[in-house]
Amino acid sequence: MTQVGFKAGWKHAALAAAIIAAMGIAGCHKKTPEAPAASGAAAPSAATAATAPAEHVDTDADLLTKAKTAENEKRLYAPAGNNAIEYYLQLRARNPNDESVKSALTDLFPYAMIATEQNLKKGDEAGRQEAARIFALLERVDANAPSLPRLRAMMQKEAAAELQQQQAAAKKAQDDLEKKAAADKAAQAAKLQQQQQQQQQQQTAASPEHVATTSSPAAHPAQSAQTHPAASPATPPPAAAASPEHVTPPPPPPKPTRAPGSLPPVVSSVQPEYPRAALRDNLAGEVTVSFTVSADGSVTGASVVRSNPRRVFDGAALDAIRKWKFEAPGEAVTGTRTFVFNPGN
Repeated sequence: MTQVGFKAGWKHAALAAAIIAAMGIAGCHKKTPEAPAASGAAAPSAATAATAPAEHVDTDADLLTKAKTAENEKRLYAPAGNNAIEYYLQLRARNPNDESVKSALTDLFPYAMIATEQNLKKGDEAGRQEAARIFALLERVDANAPSLPRLRAMMQKEAAAELQQQQAAAKKAQDDLEKKAAADKAAQAAKLQQQQQQQQQQQTAASPEHVATTSSPAAHPAQSAQTHPAASPATPPPAAAASPEHVTPPPPPPKPTRAPGSLPPVVSSVQPEYPRAALRDNLAGEVTVSFTVSADGSVTGASVVRSNPRRVFDGAALDAIRKWKFEAPGEAVTGTRTFVFNPGN
């Protein structure tokens, strides 16, 4: 075969291979309609993944829009979680050097400060709680603001006033309880004395000396003279009840009893330790605890009934009351005790 013929044959072979490859590709395209059967099996999982909700995170633009909207709608510091100050605080956390955000917080600060004062002047628990929430926002905006110490002093004054009211109410309740206990004690003593007198009368009426005295012939001289005419009248002997050996001693005075439900006297007591954090912040407060005095005088089942501020002095009050010791009442008695915490004492 010549070199020319070899080249021509190679060209024909290459052309034939290209044609066969093209036919194979065409065949593959013809089979593609059957592919949806396989892809359809994976379609549900893909659709399921597509429907799963993705957690939304606000962008800086979203937060800025929400902050501006809250300003326009006068939601400057309330409600909690949906107000302009909180949105700007989130923006400042992301962009500490953004002067526009800093300026917006500076402009909103006086409004929040006035709202804190107004809520404190309401003089109720709801107002104090709302004032504390807004005050916390002010501290986040500028913890070193000169107006914060004055607001803090106002809040402490309101807390002290509330504490005095609670103390007065607790004292009145204690006084009422003591008066009721005294009345119950007097009524019980009177009832016990009456029962003892009735028992004494019944015992005297049923005694043999009393029966003999009432049935003796000497007690009925006329009947004795008719029954025994020969008997000479004689002076009846003195009544046996008058002899010293038959005199019934008076009953002992009733033993003073503890009023039902009242606490026995305290044998030993322990004052609660002042929490270091509360002492450092010059916080005052009060905790009322309920507890049970066991039959042997030990304290069990102590729990907090009321505290102000909440959960600041609870642990110290509970630790103290559990170490108290009372006179053994012989039965379980439940009562309350109020501990007052004052950093000045």
